[in-house]
Amino acid sequence: MITDELRLLPARAAQFIRRHPVPKPGDYAPETRLSVLDVLVHCAPVRGDAFVAFQLLSRRELPGSYLLHVDVVDDALSTLDTFAVTEHECEQSFGPNWQDVVRHAVEAAALLHGHFGALTRTRSVVDSRRRLGAWACAREAAWDAGRIKSWYRAQDAAWERHFMDEATVREDEQLCADIATAVRDAAAAHAVSDLVGRHDFTSAHFDTLLAPWRTAAAHLLPRGDYCAAASTVSTNVRGRSG
Repeated sequence: MITDELRLLPARAAQFIRRHPVPKPGDYAPETRLSVLDVLVHCAPVRGDAFVAFQLLSRRELPGSYLLHVDVVDDALSTLDTFAVTEHECEQSFGPNWQDVVRHAVEAAALLHGHFGALTRTRSVVDSRRRLGAWACAREAAWDAGRIKSWYRAQDAAWERHFMDEATVREDEQLCADIATAVRDAAAAHAVSDLVGRHDFTSAHFDTLLAPWRTAAAHLLPRGDYCAAASTVSTNVRGRSG
């Protein structure tokens, strides 16, 4: 389901830009220039919607380095004015499991921004052979299904380090690296959950990718979230084996 907040976000961003005209060169310091993503984050009532919307817009050739200045602001406004957040756009951007991808992105953004210090420390999974094997199988499944771009886009929607609290991040780079891996791996799992049982991607691989994030955020998330994901995968596998 697409919320009203997400649906209206591009229009709100365009309205903000028009209310705050981009200054001419020389009238601002370089470090104060805003990108489209900066504006989306500022205008989003639900933080994660900004990262989801930006990934949807990225298919319209609106890159992260698209800083708003007088030469490009009209193009940016044109894109924001004409863009509609629809189920079709979400599916084209994130694949058939877009609802789970969006839900995870919104969930992760809220917890990383508001509860980073409360996330449970998990042992490092970055160099785990089991994790790397599961990631490789998920990537292969996405590639074989012709969904490699949407697979990476799902991960990008869930992790936006630039908007993390830098002071908090510096306190423990290893913890940050592990959480980043957990967040992105969960997005990677959700994006190909319908491919479990194909292309050598198994339910064990799915669980390997999803479990670290669920462990880190277990006490902050509804218990049913992980169970629902596991149930969906189980149903998919049974359906293909029957």
